[in-house]
Amino acid sequence: MSLHVTLEMPEDTSILLGNNIKHLGREILIAAVLQWFEKGRLSQGQAATVLGINRGAFFDLLDEHHISPVQMSLSELEEDFGRA
Repeated sequence: MSLHVTLEMPEDTSILLGNNIKHLGREILIAAVLQWFEKGRLSQGQAATVLGINRGAFFDLLDEHHISPVQMSLSELEEDFGRA
């Protein structure tokens, strides 16, 4: 099952963003998922699922947008390694 969301924007938004309407929805979804991932609201697997891609493709997307796949602070990483 899919969730459909309606978004109202000024008509010239697609011109300002340099995209046609056909690709604007996908770009907005990608931007939202990347933001939710960075804020810890989605895991790597969840984010990939929302976008309909595998985790490898999600890693490529993170790299393309210069986002670290590790969403932990330095102190969290040190604590995690200390438990290993």
